[in-house]
Amino acid sequence: MAQQANIGELLSMLDSPLLSVRDDVTTVFKENLNSDRGPMLVNTLVDYYLETNSQPVLHILTTLQEPHDKHLLDKMNEYVGKAASRLSALLLLGHVVRLQPSWKHKLSQAPLLPSLLKCLKFLDLFPTCKIGKCG
Repeated sequence: MAQQANIGELLSMLDSPLLSVRDDVTTVFKENLNSDRGPMLVNTLVDYYLETNSQPVLHILTTLQEPHDKHLLDKMNEYVGKAASRLSALLLLGHVVRLQPSWKHKLSQAPLLPSLLKCLKFLDLFPTCKIGKCG
């Protein structure tokens, strides 16, 4: 639990007006991502980004490397499945895809793709549907 509190403090420091603080905290996150291959940190970063639209967190998420790509795609799939967070998750996906990560070929095999297709199919049936309202 102490680690969660530490992550929360670091996340709030990412939005510091001081560039040196943001750079230092970004470095800490990237080092943790390099040493920890689990999904917890990526999930926390995605949660925080979707709550705050933090640009420093977006930068970290858009530069993730393998094996964190799977964690990111799984977490985005989770959010695409929820109407309230669908648009934000799709915008995050757009940011990631625009940077053409080395693992972009994995998108075609990720569970996120069928979720996207389902949403697009629903939009085609209901052209006036807003992405956040699709089911």
